[in-house]
Amino acid sequence: MTVQRHRPRSWAARHDIVLYLVLAYLISWSIWPLVLLNPQSSPLVPFGPGLAAVVVVLLAGGRRALSGLLRQLGRWRVNPAWYVVAVGVPLLIPGLALCAAVATGAPVPRWDPSDLFQIAGSIAVTIVVVGLFEELGWRGFLLPRLQADRSALGAALTVGLAWLPWHLPEVISDPGQRPLTPFAVYIFAQSVLLAWLYNSTQASLPIVILFHAAFNSFTHFFLADLQGQPLPYLVAWWVLAGLAALFALGVVLRAGSRNLVRGAAGPAG
Repeated sequence: MTVQRHRPRSWAARHDIVLYLVLAYLISWSIWPLVLLNPQSSPLVPFGPGLAAVVVVLLAGGRRALSGLLRQLGRWRVNPAWYVVAVGVPLLIPGLALCAAVATGAPVPRWDPSDLFQIAGSIAVTIVVVGLFEELGWRGFLLPRLQADRSALGAALTVGLAWLPWHLPEVISDPGQRPLTPFAVYIFAQSVLLAWLYNSTQASLPIVILFHAAFNSFTHFFLADLQGQPLPYLVAWWVLAGLAALFALGVVLRAGSRNLVRGAAGPAG
């Protein structure tokens, strides 16, 4: 009888999550010291999560595993309703946050048709610079590995736990840009919503990336002019975080914490 010997898993394969997190932080925070020389520069390299995922997947599984990771970027053929959700929710929540700011004394903003091009351009740039590289790592790599041994909700919150301190350079370098407590609530809520989109679309990274990019772009567009007005800006951020949390809670109640997909047999991965 022939005894089949299984090749032992490499160190990278056995410790892929830890290795990924270390690399994601190291790459992303690499230019933080340069902020001391130029305070106007960005203290965060958004490419870290995506590059870390590529490196770890290559080390742990080789080119075949890398192909599987990158294949998620091509899953754009989903129900068109998910594209409506991916743009509509990020438009609605920051828009309502702006309304709350106006109710507390902020001036009513005036826009012109050229602003539509500004938003479209912002979303396009954010898709490439932020959404693509972040989501390839956080949702494309980390989320499915965490879902292998825990509920989708637990995995989403764990991703949020890793994702929140990743933003630390930005929070410290410009504390007025993102009030820490509502920003933390927002990050965990968004992590749940992104996991819901990822699982509901069978691991469609284009939907996840679009949602992330649209949320960032609309939030900046609606709230950026409020930064010189402490109370309206803080109110806007709390409303933004609160509505995102309520939406995430509704998703959990409707879809279930196990899979974050209503009626699904299991999470994507």
